[in-house]
Amino acid sequence: MMKDLIVAAISKVSAEGPIRIADWRLVGKVVSRQEQYFVAEKSEQLRSVEEGDFALTVYVDGEAEGKRSRGEATATIQPTHTPAEVEAKIRQAVFAASKSKNPWYGLPGPAPAKAALPASGFESLDGIARMEAVKKALYAPEAGADGAAPARKAAGTWVPGATATRPRINSLEIFLSREEKTFLNSRGQSYEGRTWRGYSEFVVDAPSANGPVELFDDIEFSEPDADRLSAATAARLAQVADRAVAIPMPSLKDIPVILSGKEAEEVFAWFAGNATTTAVFMKSSTFALGENVQRGEKDEAVAEPIDLWAEPVLAGLPASAAFDVDGFPLERTPVIQGGVLVNLVGLSRYADWLGQPRRGAFPLFSVSPGTVSVEAMRAAPHLEPVMFSDFRLDDITGDFGAEIRLAYWFDGKKRVPVTGGSISGSVSELRASMRRSSERRLATRSLCPVAVQLHGISITGAQG
Repeated sequence: MMKDLIVAAISKVSAEGPIRIADWRLVGKVVSRQEQYFVAEKSEQLRSVEEGDFALTVYVDGEAEGKRSRGEATATIQPTHTPAEVEAKIRQAVFAASKSKNPWYGLPGPAPAKAALPASGFESLDGIARMEAVKKALYAPEAGADGAAPARKAAGTWVPGATATRPRINSLEIFLSREEKTFLNSRGQSYEGRTWRGYSEFVVDAPSANGPVELFDDIEFSEPDADRLSAATAARLAQVADRAVAIPMPSLKDIPVILSGKEAEEVFAWFAGNATTTAVFMKSSTFALGENVQRGEKDEAVAEPIDLWAEPVLAGLPASAAFDVDGFPLERTPVIQGGVLVNLVGLSRYADWLGQPRRGAFPLFSVSPGTVSVEAMRAAPHLEPVMFSDFRLDDITGDFGAEIRLAYWFDGKKRVPVTGGSISGSVSELRASMRRSSERRLATRSLCPVAVQLHGISITGAQG
């Protein structure tokens, strides 16, 4: 068995020297993946892939001026490697680890899981049925995507004089993987687990007076959740129909901007990222325990205090995990309560260096709902971008900006699709006045409010 061969090789390499292995961590992964590609609704390719490897991390300790140090390095080992090749890989990793000198930290010892991963609905389906369930859900909205004027008028996005357009899914890809993971370290921590990882990316298009227009999106999932999958393509189909008749965005001033979906998640992720042991230790975060992290540098009054939790498991998201990368057991942990930072989460080594309790590095987070519905946010004049050319939010400063491919502008009377122009701002500067929607939804790595309303964003029209 390859795992036993690797463990034996670790002992041999360490015993033979000249550098001793102080600790090690071995993570094995076997992935069975199905891939299917579609042009329109016609399947162009279907294939299955199975692959696996082991990631071995070795730790080498040292001492200088009375202080212990620890270095680490990781080697990737393939199941096809011979014993001699495995030993050579380990020796290379040991040498590399010996050149690294970090403050000393220990690995987690034996500990049971504190969070349980729910069984995926994919477990009860065979290979063909799994892919068919995903494909059926993603394509379901296309049958009703007439893009007709009455439908868009009812949705509040009608432009007088616009012609009806019929959007469609131009192309779509589905990737569905079953990952079998084994974990073992030199301190006796071990576990096994299975994860389902689904991913789809798709392009939708619609005819316009100037030729076809396209929008792109993707979605990650771990369940055959037909409603969630259908909602992803349905939203883009409706939006690409509006993009086909969108007008150039005028110059707008002094109106709030509503960010939704993945962009809203990015705003909340800034809080989560700055509340980690890594960010605080590296001094890339200005957050401090016991302080209100929403007030900002001007100590403004907070419009809507935020609660944020570190989450090991969110049903439907493939990043869910009972243990972190070091093998530390995870459990739901409050991070920000009423705007105040109450706990730091992150890699155990940084917690040790900061003198904080170990809580682990979490893959997911959740944010409390706000007090205003999306409908209420949309009742006053605003700009709501729903598709950007490339939205970027700096993890450290919170600065963001992007060019707009499609947005909805509500002037107090009508909601009009617009294109062009850009927005820019900073979560750090706008955090005190932001408002969250009362509705929440799964995003890419969180359960968070569907939308966030920001005041004071710079808006540039399509004409500059």
